[in-house]
Amino acid sequence: MEHMYFSQLGNKAQVTLPKAVRKALGFKEARDLVGFIVEGNRVALTRIEPVPTSDPFTEEEWAKIRILAAQPPAAAGLDSQASLRHLKSRLKLR
Repeated sequence: MEHMYFSQLGNKAQVTLPKAVRKALGFKEARDLVGFIVEGNRVALTRIEPVPTSDPFTEEEWAKIRILAAQPPAAAGLDSQASLRHLKSRLKLR
């Protein structure tokens, strides 16, 4: 079943997506990305999925790493994999 929703154009040519549209597209956070598909004089909206990160740590873990980095070295001569294991083990202790 199709529904049409309306939203008024603001002073800076901005539009607030109606709640039903946000829900239909699966938007949950303020920084979710909107894609626009233009075909002639028609435009469709879609949700853009963020690119997965290969970052081995969460933001919370990075905060702890910054604290650890400010301390004197705990280990020396480790290769990159051993360094990751060492950091992960230190993070679990806190």
